[in-house]
Amino acid sequence: MKITDLINLGKKALKMFDDYIAEKKIVPPMRVYIRHFITDLEMSETSCRSQSSSEIIQKPDWAKIVFDFMEERIKSLPEFKQLAQIIAKRYKRNINKLAQGCNEKSQSAFWLETFIQKLIYEKLENGISEDTIIEYASLFKSELELSPIEYRYKHWLEGIFLEPELIKINDYVLIRKTQKEDLEYTKDIFFDTPRPKYMSIPSAILEITVITKDERECQEYINRILNSLRLYKLCSVYPIETIRTRRTAIWPEDLGYSWGYKNYSSFKKTTITESEIDTFVDFINIMEQKLNFNKEDKKYRTLYISLDRYNNALLEAIDVERKLMTTVMGLESLLTFEKDRGENAFKLSIRCAKLLGFIGFDVEKVKKLIEEAYSYRNKVVHGSYISSEVRKKISKILLEILNYLRVSLIIFISCQEIGKDKIVEMIDKSMISKDAHDDLKKLLEKNIGNFIKVLKE
Repeated sequence: MKITDLINLGKKALKMFDDYIAEKKIVPPMRVYIRHFITDLEMSETSCRSQSSSEIIQKPDWAKIVFDFMEERIKSLPEFKQLAQIIAKRYKRNINKLAQGCNEKSQSAFWLETFIQKLIYEKLENGISEDTIIEYASLFKSELELSPIEYRYKHWLEGIFLEPELIKINDYVLIRKTQKEDLEYTKDIFFDTPRPKYMSIPSAILEITVITKDERECQEYINRILNSLRLYKLCSVYPIETIRTRRTAIWPEDLGYSWGYKNYSSFKKTTITESEIDTFVDFINIMEQKLNFNKEDKKYRTLYISLDRYNNALLEAIDVERKLMTTVMGLESLLTFEKDRGENAFKLSIRCAKLLGFIGFDVEKVKKLIEEAYSYRNKVVHGSYISSEVRKKISKILLEILNYLRVSLIIFISCQEIGKDKIVEMIDKSMISKDAHDDLKKLLEKNIGNFIKVLKE
């Protein structure tokens, strides 16, 4: 199949559509919609004030007209049938990969119909140039050849606020303030239902573009970016809504929506200031790369478990005692071994204090709080009664313990090539050997030296 065949078919179909409209003297019926929009929006880390309005609008409804045109004029075209047969024969194997269990001929015809319909709607909505036709034809062929596809994601975030209007993290990722236009939407007036109450105004917008053959890679990349944001500062960042756009010429649906977890909460919010943009960008890019490890690999298993527990404690809307229990268990995954059973509280507090001491934390305070947290962890694990007084004490130390886990995670992720066992061994030796102390200090300076200020926050 040649791209010129697709281009010529597209041009002919568009000309035939114009003739079809003129010949039948068609005037599309108007459909009534309601447009919701924001007239005023003021946001900060701690508050949001907005005013909204709506208006009734009308749009021409071309759906039945385009459908009738395809049925009456396009499907019977010799060029259409011939090209569908060529596609079915040449790309048989790829068609079965893209649409398993389908009939190659009918699937090829369906994709050609979609291609032509997209050209028609592009012409009706925006006008169309020859370059646009060529672009659609090239995209059609590349999809048949299983080339990488461009996916764009727009995440409505909760938990993080920006002082600057926009921060470009890299060529594929940016985070920005929420704009009034983000909150505008139009619905058929007969199907106008209010947005769910849990769908609040996002504190920021995260936009990500990924070009890949497998969409699963998109989600993995997105998760690494989100995890990096949560590690930069102690903040409960999560998407409350995601809009996904797939660049396609063969599938009718190129837009998808998904909603975040209802049981998540912005337990701890943060603001990214103008003065820290460079550090923020460097940290997110480096940490995203470091997080690109195989969670099934035994070498990285404890990292994955600890990160998962950090996220659970930070995001899930659960009581403070369970948050603390989960946090301490995350520290245990990093800093203790199975052979330490019976001495976990002591070894965990000593190791964590020693490690964070290199960053500038008060080692006596770290040791004391870890021991206190571990005693509360035991109460929760064993189902003991948690009094209101104890719950208040847990609430008081929870954020500090969570931050100890955050900093420890950053260190272990940054030094992952050393491995958990070796890092813990170095911590133990550093307590009795000056040389081991100096070696560990050099390792930390090499891997996290540029982010010491971030780790202390």
